[in-house]
Amino acid sequence: MKYWKAGLIFLVAFLIQGSILNMISIGQSTPNVLLCLVVIFSFLYDKEMYGILFGAFFGLLYDVCYNYVYGSTAIAFLLVAVLVMLLRYYANVENTVSMAVVSLISFVTYYVLSWGLMKFTGNPLGLGYVMTKATPVIIMSMIVIIIMYKLMIKDVVKYHKDRYFR
Repeated sequence: MKYWKAGLIFLVAFLIQGSILNMISIGQSTPNVLLCLVVIFSFLYDKEMYGILFGAFFGLLYDVCYNYVYGSTAIAFLLVAVLVMLLRYYANVENTVSMAVVSLISFVTYYVLSWGLMKFTGNPLGLGYVMTKATPVIIMSMIVIIIMYKLMIKDVVKYHKDRYFR
């Protein structure tokens, strides 16, 4: 995948995240599509730095548009992308269960990092409250990332169904 295509996908996700998803929320929660893209691009594309580059840029843009602390989302996306790239070496890229486990670890890490960065700036919310509110978002994001994985794995791994390849 070319960098401009990945950037276009992140741009569309950024526009959808702040507009359309808020209109179709379930239980006042929406999946974090930008976080899903950071995780999936960092997991599937090991040579390119799509998750780090576009995650940091669109995380900062997200902070400027929707957050009162600038840089917290960008730092959290960046650290999650690095974590996913490290976990990728211990996981099978062609296995959906591996993708789900790495996604769950990265989502929980993202919300703990976001809470920590916001706590550092004076936010009075506790970690238990944040994780309680993040649980439906994590569940919906897991569904979205599994769908994205099923769609994108065909382009990344050429012979995905051939178990004797290589």
